[in-house]
Amino acid sequence: MKITIMNNKLVPFEHLAEGTVFRDPAENAYYIKTATVVDEDTYAVKWNCLRLDNYTFDCFNPEYKVYPIDNAELIIP
Repeated sequence: MKITIMNNKLVPFEHLAEGTVFRDPAENAYYIKTATVVDEDTYAVKWNCLRLDNYTFDCFNPEYKVYPIDNAELIIP
């Protein structure tokens, strides 16, 4: 993946569109926002993003601030 950071402005996770790559400032890890998956029994959000270094699903609070990365390119070797 080629990542170019164009701005350093933190925005709430909920403002990102699905498919947006972003960086978590706490861990300095990169993610891509996915469709939200909800637990059918508890109606709690199970996950809403994919971590790009180990391909595990994760869940961010809607108000949590992240760095969006516009124009990220996925390059498959």
